[in-house]
Amino acid sequence: MPFFTYKAVREDGTSVVDEAMARDAAELQQELEGRGYLVLSLEKKRTPLQRGRGSTKNFLIFNQEFSTLIKAGLPILQAIELLHKRTENPGFRSTLESVIHDIKGGLALSDAMARHPAYFTPLYTSTVRAGEKSGALVDVLKRFITYQKRMIAVLSKLKMSLAYPIFLVVALIAVLLLFFLYIIPNFTQMYSDQAGGLPFLTAMLVAFTSALTRYAPFLFIGLLGAGTGIYVWQKTDKGRVTIDGLKLKIPLVRSLMLQYLLAQITRTLATVLRGGIPLVQALDTTAGVISNRVMARQLSEVRALVTEGVSLADAFERTKLAPDMTVRMIEVGESSGDLPQMLEDVADFYDQEVENRLSVLTTMIEPVLMLTMGLVMAVIVVALYLPIFEMGARLK
Repeated sequence: MPFFTYKAVREDGTSVVDEAMARDAAELQQELEGRGYLVLSLEKKRTPLQRGRGSTKNFLIFNQEFSTLIKAGLPILQAIELLHKRTENPGFRSTLESVIHDIKGGLALSDAMARHPAYFTPLYTSTVRAGEKSGALVDVLKRFITYQKRMIAVLSKLKMSLAYPIFLVVALIAVLLLFFLYIIPNFTQMYSDQAGGLPFLTAMLVAFTSALTRYAPFLFIGLLGAGTGIYVWQKTDKGRVTIDGLKLKIPLVRSLMLQYLLAQITRTLATVLRGGIPLVQALDTTAGVISNRVMARQLSEVRALVTEGVSLADAFERTKLAPDMTVRMIEVGESSGDLPQMLEDVADFYDQEVENRLSVLTTMIEPVLMLTMGLVMAVIVVALYLPIFEMGARLK
């Protein structure tokens, strides 16, 4: 669902600037008016303010400070008010102000936070709600902090492992563009008088470079248009499902992506279950967190089977969501009565597998890219100097 930013005035005359998620603007305006808000403006946002690595870490810091204040004996409202004063992000500050207002109006903390899904995800609000019901909010927040730290660490390793190969690809493209758009055209002018007598490799390179130089603006516009079109399309539900499905089919990416997603599913499910949330609701919450739509739909099928009375292990096996080893481990966890711990063990296993596979892939990719770069450069240089070599041979 899309996100909207809005400005409104509450019944007590105070103003609020915040963002929320809704199917459309009319639905959100009706919800806000139902709360007694006078809506002044309502605009659709492309991306929520909380997205991004830096804000994820800020949210982690918020939770660490929040759990520390609650553990120290401060009431929830007083702790939120103190954090509101220390928050620098204007969007999050406004959201905390709304949360404070709703708590003073009689809402529970989790219900107040649930009104702002742009900052407080369904996973987080479900976890907080479970902590409120069990009276162990500090313990629940600590488990969520551990979960968040682990997810950030895995993503950081993934990005760091891919950074150098991506740098090599960008460098290769930049060098090729330099050759094709600047260096080779200068050689082409030298060979223009003997075009008919050029070696085949040189003639092909000159022809390709001439065509590339001539049609470079159109090619750039075409690539820009195609890139924009793909970017817009992948934002739609159909586009995202298609791309998520492709990620699970590409040979080299498939196993890595599957292991990463299984780690995400099992760790999230373990965290929610440890918070005291029932299995069916935990599966529902986890399905809403998973980044891959195809896997999220499979998890929804698991949830439907569990609702019918099927065990979690059998549901995983029927939907083909996980390999046999994972199914057997979940089955052991259900039999022993310690399913959350077994799910965490599965997540740790897959995290290690992802790390090992990334290490192997980067070790393989780097020399392959370097070799490719060297071969391409060698072919270009040989093609450029081949006429000079032949000319020198004829002079002898």
